[in-house]
Amino acid sequence: MGTVIGRELLGRGFGLIGLHRIYATCDPRNVASARVLGKLGMTHEGRHRHTALIRDGWRDSEVFSILDQEWAHRPEPE
Repeated sequence: MGTVIGRELLGRGFGLIGLHRIYATCDPRNVASARVLGKLGMTHEGRHRHTALIRDGWRDSEVFSILDQEWAHRPEPE
């Protein structure tokens, strides 16, 4: 379900809005979200440290991105 929603969002961002680059972040502990971003063809760029103060302390963020030409030349979804 997350992959389907992600494809729709990326398609709208690149197709309707004409963006050049789209990025997403997720908590490093959220392996499932990182997997979805990878399935969407997004590249892991690295980790930003202490980006959000949540409940019990500071949290890091994993950063992923995809460029318009990468989206345009992606393989067809399974």
